[in-house]
Amino acid sequence: MSTAARPWLGPESLPHAGAFRNELDARNYVRRTFVLTISLYAVLAAALWGPLPSWALLVAVPWLYVRLALALHELLHARAPDEVPAFHRLTMIFDTPVGVGFREHREIHLDHHRYGVDPRDPERAQIEGGHLRALLMALSTPERALVHRLHTRGLDAALVRQAGLRLVVFCALLAANPVVFVVYWLVLRASIGASGYVFHHVLHNRRGALGTYALPVSARIARAGQAFFGEEPMLILARHRSHHLWPEVRVRDLPALPATFDLPAGPVTLATLAAARQTLSAPPLPARRP
Repeated sequence: MSTAARPWLGPESLPHAGAFRNELDARNYVRRTFVLTISLYAVLAAALWGPLPSWALLVAVPWLYVRLALALHELLHARAPDEVPAFHRLTMIFDTPVGVGFREHREIHLDHHRYGVDPRDPERAQIEGGHLRALLMALSTPERALVHRLHTRGLDAALVRQAGLRLVVFCALLAANPVVFVVYWLVLRASIGASGYVFHHVLHNRRGALGTYALPVSARIARAGQAFFGEEPMLILARHRSHHLWPEVRVRDLPALPATFDLPAGPVTLATLAAARQTLSAPPLPARRP
């Protein structure tokens, strides 16, 4: 989300210019998401037609999906839909027969940042309520994304073309080897649900109070997560409050806020940013250049 999309924020509220995602970062995430998506395709193909046993999908799919989802998350912030290749606009990983693409995922994610867990937040369904309800909402994320798009912006030619292609490929893969594809699909949907549950319910709901909170896990669990999923996915979890304050900043340059600092529900304000700055033990971040 650009500063222009948050007109209530002044340049003095932002980190220095060198911390912001730039064109080099964007190209890196375009390459990374491409490689991870092709790797997911290769794993699925090896299980459908090759030597890979279907049980291997239980490890390979979550390992790849989490990395892909977090790289895509960074790309959503770094590039507009018309600035990514057609391959990326499809965002096709066979998670649902009729789903949405890069444009729609980006709209939903930027609205999540814009409204910050208030009733207008499109992700609120998997944030509010009890643990089981939130998990069920997270598991249905692909379908809810399509419903949200149809409800808020309707159907257009681009969505029809992309959804049609995704549907044809999904059905072809299902017909090729129904048992193996269903295993892939179930593991993928479990990965989507678990990720959505952690990133939304765990980080934005604390005993029924909505906001943005510190990751409630021990350092040992965090290190184990980093060992399996990689450093950047764990950083975006650990620094999620900073990410909501400064969504334009690359993950590795986000400041680490004290565990006791919580963000209230609703759009980010200058007062919230000022309070966050006061909690940082490091010197204040320099102002962004004009």
